[in-house]
Amino acid sequence: MTMFLIHQSVEKIKNFYRMAKFLISLIFNYYYDFQRFFKFSATIRPFETKNMLQGRVIAHYHVIEKGLSLKYPKPAFGSKTVKNLLGLLQRYQANYGLDEVSQVSLNVLFAYYEFNLKKYKIDNQELYNELIFLKEKFGFGDCVSNNNEGGVTLISKNEIQKSANINFIDFVNSRYSIRNFSPDEIDIELIKKAVSIAIKTPSVCNRQTWKVYVYSDNNIKTELLSHQNGNRGFGESANKLLIITSDLNYFTGTAERNQCFIDGGLFSMSLVYALHSLGLGTCCLNWSVCYQNDKLLRKNSGIKDSETVIMMLAVGNLPDELFVANSARKKVEDVLVFNNQREKFYETAAN
Repeated sequence: MTMFLIHQSVEKIKNFYRMAKFLISLIFNYYYDFQRFFKFSATIRPFETKNMLQGRVIAHYHVIEKGLSLKYPKPAFGSKTVKNLLGLLQRYQANYGLDEVSQVSLNVLFAYYEFNLKKYKIDNQELYNELIFLKEKFGFGDCVSNNNEGGVTLISKNEIQKSANINFIDFVNSRYSIRNFSPDEIDIELIKKAVSIAIKTPSVCNRQTWKVYVYSDNNIKTELLSHQNGNRGFGESANKLLIITSDLNYFTGTAERNQCFIDGGLFSMSLVYALHSLGLGTCCLNWSVCYQNDKLLRKNSGIKDSETVIMMLAVGNLPDELFVANSARKKVEDVLVFNNQREKFYETAAN
């Protein structure tokens, strides 16, 4: 009986020690995330870096784009957003000059002016004069912009369905996590093409905060993979190692504290499918690590402190034959929840 009580006491001490160790580690890691978001997001100093200001400009002009895409936009909607965007554009031009972001912003504002003029006969001369002034100041000459991006585009249901009419079920089911790559070199143009496809991924206010780092040197790949514990036995055989990040400079406010993972995750999945569509094999390598590993990776990879690492991606050519994990998937009914089922649950719980 005495030995049993001693054993119980020892187990309680061990459990307390494990809990205390876990809590201390959790606090340190949450603090690491907190201080990175506090330092690098656009919450406190929204205009400190080009990316911060660019994120504000993009978020503002996309609000106007969303308004223009509604079925029945209100007359002169978003006037406050338009005014704020004009101020941001002037600041942006003064600090960083002309680039595609300012061009697209002007395109959106011209589209906004023309919509109100044609739809509601509202001729906002003050806005028009300001746009002409900015156009000349930005050096656009006789054209509104050097590209036609921004605003809205009219498209038909048939166009969308025609392009979307592929066998997506077979495409998705033919994609596996590859852990057996051929030694052949990957054409870097395939990586570029895959990234260009993935850029169509939706993101919060169209801010597109992603970066893709590509590593080809075997020594560098080995060093970087040593910080990730899910690639043993195959990581070194991948011809390319990709690291996907999301830049905190583009986010603002406490509500967006985790948005980098959402946007970065969406982009990563698009990139995986894009690479698959080009005949390349991939294996997602999660970046669920403690802050010490995150710091070491930055030291060895050249990734900026303002960027949050989303995941690593091993990429290589496929061999003629290979084994893949025949992983079980959940049933649809285990994943899909209909509102009426939830309502029944709440009724049962209430009773």
